[in-house]
Amino acid sequence: MAIILTWILATAIIINWYGLDIQLSILESGIQTLWICLGFLMLGNIFSYYTPRRGQFWIVIAVPFVMAAFFSWFSFFLLVQMIKVSQEYAAFLSSTGIIKGFYFFLMFQFWAVLLVFAGKLEDQRKIREMEANSLQLAKEAEMYYLRQQLQPHFLFNSLNSINALIVSKPEEAREMVLNLAEFLRGSIRKDGNKWISVLEEIEQLELFLSIEKVRFGDRLTVAMNLDKEVEGLKIPQLMVQPLLENAIKHGLYGTRDEVRIHLEIKNEGGYLLVRLSNPFDPKAGQPKGSGFGLEAVQRRLYLMFGRNDLIQILKQDKDFIVILRIPQPL
Repeated sequence: MAIILTWILATAIIINWYGLDIQLSILESGIQTLWICLGFLMLGNIFSYYTPRRGQFWIVIAVPFVMAAFFSWFSFFLLVQMIKVSQEYAAFLSSTGIIKGFYFFLMFQFWAVLLVFAGKLEDQRKIREMEANSLQLAKEAEMYYLRQQLQPHFLFNSLNSINALIVSKPEEAREMVLNLAEFLRGSIRKDGNKWISVLEEIEQLELFLSIEKVRFGDRLTVAMNLDKEVEGLKIPQLMVQPLLENAIKHGLYGTRDEVRIHLEIKNEGGYLLVRLSNPFDPKAGQPKGSGFGLEAVQRRLYLMFGRNDLIQILKQDKDFIVILRIPQPL
């Protein structure tokens, strides 16, 4: 309201400078401001429902022009023909009709361009929002697909091992079935959670290792080094298990000796650092079907954080090392 009153006063001073007395100047300024506010309201209604397309910018000029001509004529007709103002005021209105019309046109034109520009920006914002939502849905669908692939990948390996143990070692096969059921129950129960605590992930890893111990017996040893301070930190579910499975597969492939795998989890510079190393003999070749776990984890990290630098793969002497750096959620 203060802005409108200031505008009326400033316009009245300008009109008074052109020769109209101060009272009539304030009246004329108030009427002009009323028409401008009404015109702005009409333009807002028009361009909120209709946005000119490319090649239709002439509408942005034509509509303010028609409105300016109408308000200029109607103002003159209302004041001179119907209200019959004083001769001094009528003469002023008659002599300034074209100027007033041009003034209305400039104001309406400015407002129309501003409305169209704001509408274009809003349309672009909605398009970007829709694209972002579509991309997010696609990412979530792909991550769900990856999670659904990870469990059957491990399940099939376990079932093959159970099948091999049923005849020769039925008690171990039974133990493996129970552990497998407990592991899958925990995975399914938490499937809706994107993040779990490191301690929960370790509990799942221990279940997984109990299954693998039945498969490989004393040949497999996994040394875990877990800092106490990281137990409450967060990690995406099933992020370490496929890497550990991959390490076991590579470490035991081509050898009947005891294999020792090292898993280290610590907090480093605001990242949860996971370091996994296993013996690796390049002369022994590669196990059939290897690589899925690494590829799935790398893809999940990219989908979640949009970065390709969060996983590092090293081959040092006869050690295969995978290092994960997982940013912590705020």
